[in-house]
Amino acid sequence: MVGADLGRFALIALIPLGVWCGVARVEWLYVVVFAAGILTVLYQIADFAFLPSLVRTDQLVDANGKIAATQSANEIGGRGMAGLIVQAATAPVAVAVNAVAFLISALSLRRIRIEQAARADDAEIQPVPAGGRWRETVAGLRVALGNRYVRALLGEATTFNLFNEMFILGLMLYAVRGLGMGAATIGLVFTAGGVGSFIGAWFGSRVAGRFGYGRVLLVTLILGNTAPVGVLLLGHAGAAALALLCAVFVVMGIGIGIANVHAVSLRQTAVPERLRGRVNAAYRLISWGAMPVGAAVGGVVASHAGAWAAMAAGAIGIATATLWVGFSAVPRLVRIADARTAP
Repeated sequence: MVGADLGRFALIALIPLGVWCGVARVEWLYVVVFAAGILTVLYQIADFAFLPSLVRTDQLVDANGKIAATQSANEIGGRGMAGLIVQAATAPVAVAVNAVAFLISALSLRRIRIEQAARADDAEIQPVPAGGRWRETVAGLRVALGNRYVRALLGEATTFNLFNEMFILGLMLYAVRGLGMGAATIGLVFTAGGVGSFIGAWFGSRVAGRFGYGRVLLVTLILGNTAPVGVLLLGHAGAAALALLCAVFVVMGIGIGIANVHAVSLRQTAVPERLRGRVNAAYRLISWGAMPVGAAVGGVVASHAGAWAAMAAGAIGIATATLWVGFSAVPRLVRIADARTAP
């Protein structure tokens, strides 16, 4: 994680330096951003595996909730702050500030000290035989598909990502062409979703202990995944359409914000420590791999049947994603700690 942050600091810092020295080229920018993206993925995989080493199992939901809330707050305020910096001091300065943020993150991570202790469940896990990253990914996928909790969450996440790309693409096209919305108005809609995500992530940890872990996860998935169906009620352009879209995204953000915190915590608990990185890499390969497929399918649907059809198909598809969890063992899970002993 420290290495990924330092690498991103060095790479992102090259952008303003190149501009100030007059040597920046768009091809060079592509390479820098691509390399920084790779480091971001490595950081996120390591972050997922590392957090359970810092807190107890009963603290995972609260810890993940605070991290998710912080990320939501950054997404809401970060772009606005970047705009102010660009307006006041030009774009290269804003990028330089972003680079320094990665350096601060690396220095902060260096201050973390933990004691590594062997765990009984890890002692039973045999290391993956040497054979390259591909074999490790396959081993991680085997563990993910073999665990009844992770398998259900993987199916839900993959289905959601597939149809969410269709939904967002169709919504963007319909909002511009059908409702005549501008960039600022569409930005307001997505900001509403960010506010909902922040609320859900921040307060989500308080409900699991009262109603049962699995039930909370299922109910909040139902809430977040069925909210997009509300766009089918869109009528003519105007304040009512904007209010409906904002309401849909707020509810969607709250539901998915709570559900994601619980889902991530469940995955971290159900997978043995030594396999978390591999399983998360395989999990992301499958679930995130559905995103470009969804975007491509959404583009085809929008081209042949219109933006509204792509938006509607995506919204209905998102609602079906909950079935993976609804018909699994997840709703019967009372305490997150019980997931450790599950195959």
